[in-house]
Amino acid sequence: MKAIGQDLQDAVKYYSKFTLTPLYGQDKEIKLNRTHYLIKGSTHDSFEQDNYTLFLPAFNSEEIELSLNWKKFGSGHFFFLESLNEIPFRHNGSLVLSSIISRGDQLDIGHNRLRFDISTTLQEDEFDLDERIVDSNLNILIEGETGTGKSYLAREVHKRSRRVGPFVHLNLASFSPSLVESEIFGHIKGAFTGAISNKVGALKEANFGTLFLDEIDSLPLELQTKLLLFLDSKTFRAVGSNKEESVDVRIIFASGRNLMRLVEEGTFRKDMYFRISSGSFKRLAPLREDRRKLATLINEFEIKQDCILTRRLREFYMKVDWPGNIRQLMGHLNKKAVLSNGRKVDYDFLDDELMFLPAELKSDLYENTITYRELKLKYFNTVLARVNGDYRSAAKKLDVSINTVKNVLSKAS
Repeated sequence: MKAIGQDLQDAVKYYSKFTLTPLYGQDKEIKLNRTHYLIKGSTHDSFEQDNYTLFLPAFNSEEIELSLNWKKFGSGHFFFLESLNEIPFRHNGSLVLSSIISRGDQLDIGHNRLRFDISTTLQEDEFDLDERIVDSNLNILIEGETGTGKSYLAREVHKRSRRVGPFVHLNLASFSPSLVESEIFGHIKGAFTGAISNKVGALKEANFGTLFLDEIDSLPLELQTKLLLFLDSKTFRAVGSNKEESVDVRIIFASGRNLMRLVEEGTFRKDMYFRISSGSFKRLAPLREDRRKLATLINEFEIKQDCILTRRLREFYMKVDWPGNIRQLMGHLNKKAVLSNGRKVDYDFLDDELMFLPAELKSDLYENTITYRELKLKYFNTVLARVNGDYRSAAKKLDVSINTVKNVLSKAS
């Protein structure tokens, strides 16, 4: 067992969280950073949590002092909550001074409702960038499929940096090649047909701040050259102008495709690739490769929407490929929450749509092709999840024998 003391660089990485829900108003999620760690060598590092004292406002604006202690029993974890000033709270309808609580439990304390999520999160999982990189002016390249959170990460970098200017997001794929140059560098009046006034480009607009150039893989080769010159000199000329301008801007690049592969294909400049990835490179994994993140997103959705996904539905979602990643998952869950009756959310006709996405959609979003055997295995697993693990029902839906289902799935191990 490895113990880590009060090292500030390590202390910010781990947290547990709970959500405070007032009688009226929105939830407030509070993170509890640790001051001491016991890291165990296992597949997923775990740690035990020291005692915390929480102060919550009561009816008369006094403070309720609660002791929160994270305990481990066998392979499970639980919270032990105790009132330190003898003010009782309700758990499962009963008045108590202390109680063992688990994930999803709710306690009424005065005008507040305390909802617990006991999952311990490694904060650096989603934000795996050195703070020294964040605080610098170095370029950052983010690669990942659509919906993996590239723009969210870019905004987080800007928020955590010390830059005082604005965050400007420019999606290069949304403009025609003839307009992209003007959008980035700006233009002067009369520079081309339709240029009836001067235009400030994204570079100047983001001065002293951060420019997020999304879909950099769609930038034409000739504009890659001009942008590369700016990265080297920090100066540029607006379209139609002879005047050199300089700005202090930090650029974050994002691509939905593998840029190194585009370099090999000759559609992206090699020197441009090495220049924009020189500061830091981050690849955001799709949800099909990160089931832990998928589970965390589902947990967070339950907390924010005050709903509970059934075990069958949760297990089904853990096996879905989610080609649209976070964007697709959250869109689907929001639609489910609106159409569900009550807080319990279960499998229904909306989930059938996930099983029958157009093949061309999945093939466009997946960077690598899969074999027929892998495709067959994925489909059998999806059907089995849909019928809650019932081999007989799965065989009936697939129009094959039970032995065929078992044989196909057994070859995965």
